[in-house]
Amino acid sequence: MQTVPEIVVEDIPIEEYTNYGGSSLNDSGSDDSGSSDCEQSASQIDLLHELDVILVFLRSKSQLFQYSALRTENYRFAVYVVSLLCSGSITVLPLLATYERWLLILISVFGAFTTGTIVVSRYADFDITIQKYKTASKSYTSLETDLTTFKSVNTYSFSYDKYRALYEKIRESEMKILELNNNAELSLSVKRRFPIISTMDIFAEIHKIEDQRKVLSKRETKVRYEMRKLAFDIDSANIDPQKKSRLKYLHDSKKKIKDDLDKINYADIVSDIECESRDYSDSCWFIHL
Repeated sequence: MQTVPEIVVEDIPIEEYTNYGGSSLNDSGSDDSGSSDCEQSASQIDLLHELDVILVFLRSKSQLFQYSALRTENYRFAVYVVSLLCSGSITVLPLLATYERWLLILISVFGAFTTGTIVVSRYADFDITIQKYKTASKSYTSLETDLTTFKSVNTYSFSYDKYRALYEKIRESEMKILELNNNAELSLSVKRRFPIISTMDIFAEIHKIEDQRKVLSKRETKVRYEMRKLAFDIDSANIDPQKKSRLKYLHDSKKKIKDDLDKINYADIVSDIECESRDYSDSCWFIHL
């Protein structure tokens, strides 16, 4: 196995790159089994993070449909109360005074209100709408429970089979969420009040983060590979100034890439969803109409 003396070039540990993964560059080419295992584990961890984002989205979506169902129930109750008051007034008013003109007009007005509330309750289909929202909420909750159970089984061990299972499960959930979104529509007023959760394409946002991380990961791989080549070429007795300068530049670039990778994550998406969901998840029976 090819090795080099343990030298350090301006705080750059050369042996870290010459012995990376326990094999030489000539033995393993641009990658080795050690680095492959690390990359496999990192990819599986990325999928688990994606799954966490999907679970937050499903939970918030389910709560939003529960909110919509409760909101519609409040509308139905309000219409029922108005109808009851108007119809009760028609019954009571004739007993309060003689039949004067103002009383007849008042009875007609309350009669019109009663008719209006009956028509509204008939054509609003409150019961159907409430049931639709509750069914949608249960569907999102069911999918969330399924993914939570699946995640608990695939969190504490890393392998290619686990990675493939996670990947396929996420793609399967993508199709299910797309179907749920197409079958369950929220009202325009709810969409305006909660635009992020109502209209967000969660997988489009995830793919956007994925693409950014893939670009940086490829750059990091190229930088690491070039550093390993330079590290093997450097002679401890006579370090070439140009190679030394290049190695220092690559080392700094790798640190910057890793910092950028740490910054590109799903925290902003989760924060936006949770911030908006707080406006309705803890609502009591009295909510915004």
